[in-house]
Amino acid sequence: MSAFGIEEEFILADRSTLLPASPTNQQKKALMALPSHNGRCTTEWLDCQIEYATPVLRTAAEALESLITFRKRLSSTAQELGLIATALGTAPQISTVPPVISDGLHHREMAELAPAIAAEQFINGMHVHVGVPDREAAVLALNGIRRWLPVLTALSANSPMWRGIDSGFASWRSIQYRRWIIYGTPPHFRNADDYESQVAALFRSEVVPDEAVVGWLVRLSPRHQTLEIRACDVQLHAEDALTLALLIRALVNVEIDSPVANIVPSELIDIAHWQAARFGLRGNLMDADAQRNVPAATATWTVFERAQPDLLRSGDEERVRAGIRRLLRFGTGAARQREVVAEGGIPALLEYSGHRLASRDA
Repeated sequence: MSAFGIEEEFILADRSTLLPASPTNQQKKALMALPSHNGRCTTEWLDCQIEYATPVLRTAAEALESLITFRKRLSSTAQELGLIATALGTAPQISTVPPVISDGLHHREMAELAPAIAAEQFINGMHVHVGVPDREAAVLALNGIRRWLPVLTALSANSPMWRGIDSGFASWRSIQYRRWIIYGTPPHFRNADDYESQVAALFRSEVVPDEAVVGWLVRLSPRHQTLEIRACDVQLHAEDALTLALLIRALVNVEIDSPVANIVPSELIDIAHWQAARFGLRGNLMDADAQRNVPAATATWTVFERAQPDLLRSGDEERVRAGIRRLLRFGTGAARQREVVAEGGIPALLEYSGHRLASRDA
C-alpha cells in the first residue's frame, strides 16, 4: 500500500465574540505545544489558524487515530484557553479589523503582494499527500486525477457561510481561493520534464517566486515525493476526512497503474469545479468521459468504480463505500452547517463545530 498523509487547517474563534480569535503569545505557545501523535502542528496563514499534518500513514486505522487524537487535544486545549476550534472551510463571520498575518516569510511576502486577498484568507482546506515512486509516476497520476477534481470538491464541500450569511455556494472556500495567482486545474503534461519546464516558466513572472505559490488543485509536492491533492475543504468530521483521503489514495494508484488516453480540457474541468463548488452534491456534476452533466450521485459512483480496484487491494473498499453512502444520504458538511444555522444561527454553528471536532461519530 502506498503511503499517504493528511493536512487539516482549523480556525480558532474567540468564545466571547464568536469572531476569529487573536491568540496571545501564551495561547499560541500552548497550541503549538499540543501533542500531535507524531505529526506536526504549525501556524497557518492567519493568526487565528493552525494546521495539523499527520505523520506518514499506511492504513485507515492509523489515519483515523491520528486525526481524532489531534482533534480531541485541540478541542480541549482551545476550550481551556477560551477559544473554539472549528473544522469549517470558512470562518462564518469575520471582523472589520484586518487580521494578523502569521510569522513566516512566505505568508508575509504574499500578504504584501496581495493585501486585499490575504486579508480575507479565512479559509481552511484539507490536503492529501500520496506517495509516488518517482516524478514520472506523479505526472501520470496528476494527468488522470484532474478529471475527478470537481467530484472531490463536491464530496468535501464544507464552507457555505461567509460574512454571517449563506454564500449560496456549498464550497465558498473554493471560490474564494480562485483569486490567487495560480489556481484551478493544472494543464495536462507530457511527462515530468514537461511539468518541470512549465513550472519553471511560471517563475519568470515577478509574482511567482517559488513553487509554494503554485496553487493548482493537484500538484507535485515541492518538498516531498508525493502528489498533493488540494481540492477538499477541511471536514467537520474525521470519518469524512478519512473517506476522502482513502478515495484519493486509491485514485492516485489506479491512475498510475492504468492511465487513460483521453484528455479533458482544463477549461471544462474548471467550469465543472465551479459547478461543484456552487451545488455540492445537491446538483449535477460533469461526467468527465462523456463531458455532460449527470446527477451528483452518478458522478460520485463513477469515481468510486474507478478507484475500486485499489480499494479492494488495500482492504478499504467497504469503508469508503459506506462513507460515500453516508455523504450522499445525509449530506456534506455544507448541508449540515446549513441545518444548524437554520435552527440556531452562527453561534450554534460554532458550538456545533467545536463539539463535533472531537467526536468519532460522522
